[in-house]
Amino acid sequence: MKIVIVDSHKEVLPHWIREYIARKLPLVVLRIDKHHDMFSDCPLLPAREGRGIFDYLDKMMPVICEYTRRRLNEGNFTCPAFHYGIVGTLYHFDPRGERIDAYGRVCNGEFVDAPRTRTRSSFQSGRRVDLIEWDGERTRLRKQNGRLIPAPESIDAARFESDMDESRYPVVIGIDLDGLCAIDDRGWTEKEIEKRLRKARRLLECLSAPVLACIARSQTPRAYVPSELVDELQEAALSLIAFIRLQSLPQDPFGRPSRRDTARLRS
Repeated sequence: MKIVIVDSHKEVLPHWIREYIARKLPLVVLRIDKHHDMFSDCPLLPAREGRGIFDYLDKMMPVICEYTRRRLNEGNFTCPAFHYGIVGTLYHFDPRGERIDAYGRVCNGEFVDAPRTRTRSSFQSGRRVDLIEWDGERTRLRKQNGRLIPAPESIDAARFESDMDESRYPVVIGIDLDGLCAIDDRGWTEKEIEKRLRKARRLLECLSAPVLACIARSQTPRAYVPSELVDELQEAALSLIAFIRLQSLPQDPFGRPSRRDTARLRS
């Protein structure tokens, strides 16, 4: 399992894309985060010009890195990942609560009810810009802060574990440190942070062989995590990932857990 540490959470997108290219399969994302990061209105990448998606994305990586830095923000980077088929489903867990928000599910080994996108044209400073937005005709949406985002399905840990049992897709972990402690948390205590870490660990234990783990420090362009805690929280997140790495199972050539080894462990 690769481990990547970024600052702004949007910087995980190129790493997701590299895994998608390497595995030739959409990703299942488990995000441990205070925020859903499911806003839209992001620009399209340049036209594909008939090339296959994997070849196109591979050749476009320098452009994608620049696109991520300049054209996306920490609240909308997930939308293009769904639009280009990089992410097949996303499970968001804020450890302040108990439920998981599922943006799509893995059922019987297939993706179901993943949020769908569409494009629209807008004019900015007299120039036409093609944007990606959520498709309200094919996806149930809800309004937050005056903007539309997909309405997730709320599931418990048992359903999440069942989905993971059925999945044969590569899994990536995303831990935004504000999921453990955010700058606007009032009256937080070490005991509360430890409780959130335990909840996160219970979900991570449902994963048999994640291929990538990304930690977001979330200090710029706006600080979401107290600066005096960020290093300590990063070490705590790395300890969680180290635990998962130790329990990871052998993988097949596509980076997915071996079904035979999974069965052997459970028996």
